[in-house]
Amino acid sequence: MLKTFLGSIANWTMVRAEPAAPLVHVAAPGKAAPKRDRSNDIPIFIHPKALTFPILVGLVKGAWLAVSQLPVAWPSSIWFPFSMCLLLGLLIAISNLTEQKLRFSAWALGVSIGLLNSLVVFGAVIGIHSR
Repeated sequence: MLKTFLGSIANWTMVRAEPAAPLVHVAAPGKAAPKRDRSNDIPIFIHPKALTFPILVGLVKGAWLAVSQLPVAWPSSIWFPFSMCLLLGLLIAISNLTEQKLRFSAWALGVSIGLLNSLVVFGAVIGIHSR
């Protein structure tokens, strides 16, 4: 039962990142399609790209602390990390989306997810700051 429970958690949280290999394999007539090599798949939770969130949190928190040392009042407000999170999140989302030729609906979805992820980073920065 424990193995089934752990397997379910792995299926929910560790969706596999797709490798660069083609997703559709075509077989010659009368032959079986080649099997997809899954040896290069890396779970998303341990993929190096998953470090984006902790790096962004540390970057925004460090910048906020550094700018708060200036002799002006505006950096100490909560709007500085909020705007920095939105700016960095949109920058990352747009840079990733421009690498692919996507339709408008995919762009809208990508930017929306980027904004949501920016708010998650902002929540983490504020959570660390309030401690």
